[in-house]
Amino acid sequence: MVFGLAAGESLRQMFATVVSLAVSIIPEGLPIVMTLVLASGVWRMTKRNVLVKKLQAVEALGQAKIIAVDKTGTLTKNEMTLEKVYVDGKTFDVEGRGYEPEGRVLLKGAAVEPLNHPELVLAGRVALFCSNAHAMYVEGKNIWKVSGDPTEAALGVFGRKIGFRDGEQESPKIAELPFDYLTKYHATIHRFENRNFLTVVGAPEKILELCDRVWRAKKSEKLSGAEKEGLEAVFFDMSQRGFRVLAFAINPDAGDSVTSGKLPPLIFGGFFGMKDPLREEVKGAIERAKQAGIRVVMITGDHKITARAIAEEAGLADGKDGVITGEELEKLSDEELSKKFGICNVFARVTPEHKMRIIELFRKRGEVVAMTGDGVNDAPSLAAADLGVAMGKIGTEVAKEAADLVLLDDNFGSVISAVEEGRNIYKTIRKVILYLFSTGIGEVLTISGAMFMGLPLPLLPVQIIWLNFVTDGFLDVSLAMEPREDGLLGRRYAKPARYILDSFAMKRMVFMGIIIALGSLFVFRQYLDGDLEKALTMTLTTLAVFQWFNAWNCKSEDKSVFSINPFKNMFLVGATILIIGLQFLAVYHPFMQRFLHTVPLTAWEWVYAASIAASILLLEEVRKLLARTVFARNPG
Repeated sequence: MVFGLAAGESLRQMFATVVSLAVSIIPEGLPIVMTLVLASGVWRMTKRNVLVKKLQAVEALGQAKIIAVDKTGTLTKNEMTLEKVYVDGKTFDVEGRGYEPEGRVLLKGAAVEPLNHPELVLAGRVALFCSNAHAMYVEGKNIWKVSGDPTEAALGVFGRKIGFRDGEQESPKIAELPFDYLTKYHATIHRFENRNFLTVVGAPEKILELCDRVWRAKKSEKLSGAEKEGLEAVFFDMSQRGFRVLAFAINPDAGDSVTSGKLPPLIFGGFFGMKDPLREEVKGAIERAKQAGIRVVMITGDHKITARAIAEEAGLADGKDGVITGEELEKLSDEELSKKFGICNVFARVTPEHKMRIIELFRKRGEVVAMTGDGVNDAPSLAAADLGVAMGKIGTEVAKEAADLVLLDDNFGSVISAVEEGRNIYKTIRKVILYLFSTGIGEVLTISGAMFMGLPLPLLPVQIIWLNFVTDGFLDVSLAMEPREDGLLGRRYAKPARYILDSFAMKRMVFMGIIIALGSLFVFRQYLDGDLEKALTMTLTTLAVFQWFNAWNCKSEDKSVFSINPFKNMFLVGATILIIGLQFLAVYHPFMQRFLHTVPLTAWEWVYAASIAASILLLEEVRKLLARTVFARNPG
């Protein structure tokens, strides 16, 4: 304003100009455009079976660098099947998949009659007693549906495969200690053969710790240290083969001790070996995540050996990767644990509190963390992560409520698809911001540059408003409808900026703004010696054409505009044609001439304005070429 007043402009004119410039530089249409981009992205994600509960979470999607996954239900199908039983020194194989209670029991490859083997009868009775879940056949869908915990459902199905049926055992439950991640076992007392029959199922290391005897040949014997080591070897062998191993123990005459929360000495019974098959899409999804520069870490309550085996099967880890257990985690300081994150993708035997600590430490390292989960215990970590992702089919209502996204098909691959869409949204918003601010900076520099040079105003307030509301108003919305770029999950996009307006984006905005200002001032100065209205009209037209070229230039940060199919975004094509027509009206229609203070231009003058405005396209093409070649080879 000071320069304008010094150049002889009226206070009223300068006040109107300053207000118009303020309107121009402040992108008041940006909130609407961002909402449009986010809403269209949410709609596209819904088509990919991803329900977005919180719109602001979409921003984190494009920047996610860590996906912390719960094994059961995310990497696996959450369809536990009991496949092996080790009891009395024998290993039995159990056939059948899923929750259908049909399947043979084999010993050394030969089918056996389970009820003729007392050790199998014991295992089956314990399995049935410790199961509160039910598997039901759904007519019409030809599937078995589980009500309750999948692990307990697998135990119940095994009991039925042995030959037990509901109602056949007159053994009412009289007491129970539910599974707890601190005690690591589930205990029940049933009235059986006029005694209180105690059954316990839980983590092998915990059950072995509670046992002083072992069941063998229909009776119990003292459990020696050497025998305990032998049982541990069996457990480790099963774990290395990817089985989730539960140990079971009994006390045939326990009294009512379980009601006090304390267990009497136990008799070790054996091991149940379960498998929860990997989801078919998991390996491919993890590979896509690696290609996208996203690290997937597994957090599970399983034993470290089982966890490693599952992680290797899924492609999450190899023999070089370490496994951190919850017990080890508690002994490490935050600094020590953070250092181990670089070599560890698997966390085993963790509690909900451990999950929270892991998530918080990753975030302190500057990582944007997505967390998947389905259970009540997952809710705190889902809320603590930058992006909480819950399973839609098997997830609890508590987990869904705490999450930002819900996978409607429980497909882990949908998380990677959501990240791809998030990156697209991030880049689209970045394009629109780049366009709006660079043109705004160009207009401000054009006005202030003319004032500094002692020239008249190169644009009138009404012309500034015209550029801002008409030209920008159509182009920014159409740019927001830009289709998804190819290769968003490639290494080239592996490190998105933490903030949309990073230093590179701001330098580029200023660079383009300077080009726009220099070109516009050059045209204004060229025509200023003649008719002032002609100079104003040429400056207005040059700035308008600059904006047309700039919108097309902002379609990609590094791809040449000439390598992109222009008809992939028909909104931008239509908007360009529309505003060209409107600019012709502004120059040639008598009413618009009076309103905008314009005069007709010759064909040569249109060509001249377009050739000057094309400079932004030319210079940006040179920059993009350098970005694809020189700077791509020398990123530092």
